[in-house]
Amino acid sequence: MSAAGNETGFNDVGGGPPGDSSWVWAMPATGMSWCECDEGHELNREIIWSISRQLGLESRRELSYAELFELVMEVWRYDEVCSFFRMAVDDAIDRVYGRHARRYPMVSSLDIIGYFSKRWQGCPEFDCDGS
Repeated sequence: MSAAGNETGFNDVGGGPPGDSSWVWAMPATGMSWCECDEGHELNREIIWSISRQLGLESRRELSYAELFELVMEVWRYDEVCSFFRMAVDDAIDRVYGRHARRYPMVSSLDIIGYFSKRWQGCPEFDCDGS
């Protein structure tokens, strides 16, 4: 069995080989828009990379889970998040990277955020107490 968790060696979600998460950017967005200007700006690696530079992250650096999580929050301009947000980030990690790790390569981090952003439906307020 492959690292992707199936016999073919291909990622169950995107169809790319393990380690190749470029398929994320070809996925249709089914979540809410990350941009609130009503002009339909689509999130891409360049935008996330620009935000990561504002946070002082370097291009060849791997990100810890906390740094990755901080970057997702910054992309979405959230000061606080709930458990639903954390679960959605964790799901994006599993689907794009295949597993949780201590550190994530920057390119994988950008793709994880891309997947999260294309799927994030927001917090179901009636179920959320903010924690």
